[in-house]
Amino acid sequence: MQKHVNILALALLFLSSVKIINAEEHDSPEYVQYADEIIHSFEKQIKKEFGFKCEASGGSMPYDVEKISMKFVANRCATIEEARELEVKITEKFIKCINAHEKIRPFLREYPFTVDRATVMISFNIPKKFSLSNDYVEVVFQGKSTIYYNATNRKNPNIYDTLKKEPYEEALRIVQSKTAP
Repeated sequence: MQKHVNILALALLFLSSVKIINAEEHDSPEYVQYADEIIHSFEKQIKKEFGFKCEASGGSMPYDVEKISMKFVANRCATIEEARELEVKITEKFIKCINAHEKIRPFLREYPFTVDRATVMISFNIPKKFSLSNDYVEVVFQGKSTIYYNATNRKNPNIYDTLKKEPYEEALRIVQSKTAP
């Protein structure tokens, strides 16, 4: 039960920090406009490279850019290994994209921006025949330097179970070791 509460709390924390940014329609600080540029550019990049749709974006920017978050939807199944690779690759690309945007740098809470401040969540649209299998991840996200791999509980489809959780740095090492020559 505690496992479910922790995952739910982390997911709600992520989603509560995700507020769609539309800086062009509001008189927003310039750093919000820069974050909006990053988000829109990154959304297009991920759509082109992976075919994932951006479902939500936003962050925490009360006085500076504390956090930027994006949620993507993938129309495919993913094992833990596949979800890990996608989460790490997209997160690393996101961090690189943020840090490469020179105009936003003076407004970042810290530079270089880190994994704790650039969060990515990926939901996988799993066909019903696979949805109650513990072989597939339905949602992967990182929070507090940990990646969580979740799937629907077999007995109660209204809650998620954590299939696995691991430190982000460990997942990064695993993915990097697979791509090393």
